[in-house]
Amino acid sequence: MTTTSRLLTLAPFLLLLAPSGLQGQRPGAGGPNQAEFLRALAEHFGTPEREVAVLAQWRLDMGEMPVVLFVADRAGVSPDVVISQRRRGEAWMTIAAGYSVHAGDFHIPIDGDPGMLSDAYGRFGARPASEWQEVTLSDAEVVALVSVRFLSRHLGLPANQVVGELGGTEGIVSVFIRLKGGFGP
Repeated sequence: MTTTSRLLTLAPFLLLLAPSGLQGQRPGAGGPNQAEFLRALAEHFGTPEREVAVLAQWRLDMGEMPVVLFVADRAGVSPDVVISQRRRGEAWMTIAAGYSVHAGDFHIPIDGDPGMLSDAYGRFGARPASEWQEVTLSDAEVVALVSVRFLSRHLGLPANQVVGELGGTEGIVSVFIRLKGGFGP
């Protein structure tokens, strides 16, 4: 089944399962910055823009959208399956482990101070890479690691620069726009 036909099959199903308050919400209704961020996610993960826009209507924090697409891509499953698990309250590491995705898959080399990820990199550093599947990460660490990976690779920036930018209180959409060279809200 092609990606387009899969999307056409899944879209009505996803909209039926979405909370009723979201069914009338337009894709990209979060504004032009959010729409640009979602386009970048679609491009980076090779997922149709329309599918990413539908997934964004599920009221996940925008910072979790890269994790959904990353785990789905690594696991070879549809992103809506990952979102369903997350919405049921499952931790990111539990979801990932169910698809044989482990902490080492989230790791990204960072030159210098890992900032907000110091604890996670301490746990990685305490083991050889062959044992990283034993490392436990919090939900916040998984989100941060995937965000750093996505932003640094998509925008062609050093991971340590992205870590420094994500350490603030802004959301990932504002950080993406600023790093891309646009104007954030």
